[in-house]
Amino acid sequence: MRSTHNNLKGRRVTAATMAVALVLGGGAVVASSAGASGSSVAKGIALAKSHLANYTAIPTFKAPGPSFNAKKDMKNKIIFSIPVNSSDQFVQTLEDGMAAAAKKIGFKFVDFQNSGSPAQWTTGMNEAISEHVSVIDLLSGIDPKTLEPQIKLAKAAGIKVISSDTYGLGQAADPLLSGTVDAPYGQTAKLQADWMTVHSNGKGQILLVGSSDVAASSFGLAAEQKEFKLVCPNCKVYTINVPVADWATTTGTQVQAQLQAHPNLTYISPLYDSQSQFIIPAITTANKVGKVHIVSYDGTPFVLGDMQTEKGKIVQMDVGEDLEWVSLAIIDNEMRIASGLTPVVNEGIPLLIFDTQNVNTAGTPPVNSKGYGSSGVSGYYKLWGL
Repeated sequence: MRSTHNNLKGRRVTAATMAVALVLGGGAVVASSAGASGSSVAKGIALAKSHLANYTAIPTFKAPGPSFNAKKDMKNKIIFSIPVNSSDQFVQTLEDGMAAAAKKIGFKFVDFQNSGSPAQWTTGMNEAISEHVSVIDLLSGIDPKTLEPQIKLAKAAGIKVISSDTYGLGQAADPLLSGTVDAPYGQTAKLQADWMTVHSNGKGQILLVGSSDVAASSFGLAAEQKEFKLVCPNCKVYTINVPVADWATTTGTQVQAQLQAHPNLTYISPLYDSQSQFIIPAITTANKVGKVHIVSYDGTPFVLGDMQTEKGKIVQMDVGEDLEWVSLAIIDNEMRIASGLTPVVNEGIPLLIFDTQNVNTAGTPPVNSKGYGSSGVSGYYKLWGL
């Protein structure tokens, strides 16, 4: 996803019965296992460290499926992409990456510009159906359930509809879809919990921030809550809900209220780092700089930039992903589906942990897709016979 609010600078969940529950009405709840033994705490920290160690190296490309001749297979094919909101920097970066790949391969790619209105998504679906495209992709947060009548019409016309960067790996997708490109939302959430466990020495007080109007939000929260239960039995975890549509208007006030109610908070963990632009001022206003840190996901440049300039006083860690790599992963499965090939279940989108030790590898100031190496781009083009 990622966000659907026009003013966001950046971009990037099934509820389960666990120790921590998401309160969709916006209230906060506490969950922790009180009084765990020292040996249990130490084992949890060691386990969290082992999880984090797998995401500190520059990622290397692994083919997600068999190679194919993209130029030949995509001749006369059309991919029609409907993003959740063209005003979102993260989303438009993905669209630009896919468009560049399509141009190099030599097929028509349509980026349907819109401002995040469901009515506009419907217009895009109708336009794609009238143009008899090969594949329609609902990108980065559009809930397919809101467009099921149009998906049925597309399928009746022989057009395949997929969803990309909306569901988490392992999350159930709308059965009307012909395929998905799922994001590692569950894994990123676990890594956030692991980091806060290690850097609080197993005794952190953490505020998780979910967004109930995002398909993957509850999925990611459930994964993060489960990880805390596993690795940090003495952590105190609070959860609030701020729908994406309300990020700009209510994030700050809700966070300030939590900082007052829980003065010993050590971390705030929004599922998507773009929300940090509203959390950072709340931390600053509460005079909590250096005491309350942000840990999140997406590797959005302005968030990494804060980590650089403030030297980790606010943003301490961000799980990043190479957006150029993600765009190629999405178009890889789009092409497979458009060409009648077997879809890929998992494109293997890699993750990289950024902290103050390596954030400068993302550029100064940080830019999208820098710091991840180049194996993803070269790997995909070789996979496609280019």
